[in-house]
Amino acid sequence: MSVDEIIEYLRTLPKGTVVRVLVMDKASGHLWSSIVENVVDGDVWCREDVGTLIEDKGKKTTPENIDRVLAAVPGGLSAFGGWLTQEGWDILHDIYDDAIDAL
Repeated sequence: MSVDEIIEYLRTLPKGTVVRVLVMDKASGHLWSSIVENVVDGDVWCREDVGTLIEDKGKKTTPENIDRVLAAVPGGLSAFGGWLTQEGWDILHDIYDDAIDAL
């Protein structure tokens, strides 16, 4: 199963699902796992992370407030994953473009 297939599967899970993630670094062979509760998107983001964002803004973290914030994302959660991917690419460019330009 590819990573994209796994992400699509995770998106179909009911709200509140708890997922155990097992990851292996191929280079080192290091294996670790973690529990992701209340998956929002197939990445490492979960409802608790959205709650932390709310808390960071000095607002009360409640299930209702988390739902309201998630509902405000244009295009729904499927757009959220795309935005995360784009932001990741932007960060990589910020970090590595100077080194690439120097090649």
